[in-house]
Amino acid sequence: MDPWSTLLARANAERTLAAEGRWDELAASTAERVALAATLGPAPRGARLTLEALAVVQLELTATLEYARAQTRRELGGLHTGRGAVAGYAASQSGGARRWINDQA
Repeated sequence: MDPWSTLLARANAERTLAAEGRWDELAASTAERVALAATLGPAPRGARLTLEALAVVQLELTATLEYARAQTRRELGGLHTGRGAVAGYAASQSGGARRWINDQA
């Protein structure tokens, strides 16, 4: 397999890793692919179709990562909101004993 096809195969595998949420494996694979790409010189004319396919896969991979990032931000925002509510409940429970009319009886 030529190095350009190897890059495409790795990118396809990374797209699968991203779709499955396997972030640690994705990070390692991406680092290896970047290192491999850095060792290559200019692409030969015959690699054009492979590089075009690689560009499409990379766009899809980027879109998947952007979606996952946005979803994580929403989840973290929800956690922040939840903490405020929990703090409010805790404050209401830790207040001093309230004197109600029925407490005197």
